[in-house]
Amino acid sequence: MAKTLVHNFGKNVSFSPTVFAEPKNEHGVIELLRQHRGLPVRVMGSRHAWSDAIKTDGLLISTRHLTQIQLNPNRQSVRVGSGCKIKHLLKFLKRHGLTLPSVGLIDEQTIAGATATGTHGSGKHSLSHYIRRVRVAHYEEPSGAPVFSELDNGAELKAAKCSLGLLGVIVEIEIEVRSAYQIEEHTEKHNSLTQILEMEKQYPLQQFFLMPWSWDFYCQHRRETSTATSRTALFYRVYWLLGIDWLLHVVIVLLTRFLGMPRFVRIFYQRILPKTIIQNWLVTDDSHTILTMDHDRFRHIEIELFVLRSDLEAALNHAREMIISFADCSNPEQPPASLNKQNRPPYCHHYPICVRRIRTDDTLISMTSPAELDSEEDWYSISFISYQSPHQRSGFFEFANSLAISMEKKFNARCHWGKFNPLSPSANQKLFPQLREFREIVKRHDPEARFANPWLKKSILDS
Repeated sequence: MAKTLVHNFGKNVSFSPTVFAEPKNEHGVIELLRQHRGLPVRVMGSRHAWSDAIKTDGLLISTRHLTQIQLNPNRQSVRVGSGCKIKHLLKFLKRHGLTLPSVGLIDEQTIAGATATGTHGSGKHSLSHYIRRVRVAHYEEPSGAPVFSELDNGAELKAAKCSLGLLGVIVEIEIEVRSAYQIEEHTEKHNSLTQILEMEKQYPLQQFFLMPWSWDFYCQHRRETSTATSRTALFYRVYWLLGIDWLLHVVIVLLTRFLGMPRFVRIFYQRILPKTIIQNWLVTDDSHTILTMDHDRFRHIEIELFVLRSDLEAALNHAREMIISFADCSNPEQPPASLNKQNRPPYCHHYPICVRRIRTDDTLISMTSPAELDSEEDWYSISFISYQSPHQRSGFFEFANSLAISMEKKFNARCHWGKFNPLSPSANQKLFPQLREFREIVKRHDPEARFANPWLKKSILDS
């Protein structure tokens, strides 16, 4: 029987597990673990990740049928099957006048995949922070029989909130909910980071973009409001859907994948794109609509780095210098060879750099877990996305590797577990002060590391 070939969303990861299965319910998960006790096990959500966390040559379990949802009004929470996509959960909650406390840019992820990798939005904690309980299937020691465990308190819950699947197969999550709410938004250009950070006091949910080659800041100023949906909200949605989520990405794809014209990328950001951004259009709409985007309609790859607020300005300046040094389009009069002294492949960054603020999580190893055990300093994520085709990405990988390693050394920058992540085990040991405690908990639940893979063992479990 031919093996199933599995690709992730970005097509930078592909592999063939020995067994691929889609259990219909929790009992089916236990049966799979019993039948394939000798195989390593990993779980597949929506495959919207770029790291090697999903890979296995053993048993790969898809949770797409585990989609049950049950409200728990007394606890202001919802119990949801691990394979339920966030967009479906949000639609269910909306019918009851509720929503999630935090929402990421993408709602195509499964709830378990999003929380297990620390998915976040802007201005609040990551989704992982709000988990109350995790139900997980794993092998009981010393019998080796597959069982369910409920993790709902203490350090074990903190580990389970963002576990990368290392504690077993998550089958259900209980997560906090809150009343549905409206958000007021407008976009404004700024010349300095200081201006944007000062406006967080008024707009705590804002996110902003650093535009390559013009180096201007555009901020989506956002705050919660009791105002009703604006009359122009529909037109605003159409503007974002057609103008930003589609047309902008079509232009970028044409410039990078097919035309290969980095000089035009620079011209596009300096002269054309600024004229298409409508500033100070004040709109109120529901939180789900405002906080999510459709940029996942086009295949891409991403590295996302996390720095503390005190390092943000220096980190962005460093990123700008790195982008210029790797490009062959920073100066049209300067020959590309002078920019590539190390004979590395040129890379012209071609997508807005998204920056979001995240509150410190009550977890052990999410990217915004405490930098020090008593630290509450806010984190900022900095996203670098490439829309090049998979065969064109050598320059991006060189850039991403250099950027991650240099920012880790200079600013103790962490890499997103679910995105391109080249950091070494020694770096992760230094960056996550609670990593040792996480390892001990994993070892108690899975002493033989059956739910790990080589990348996770090397990045997290190895000393």
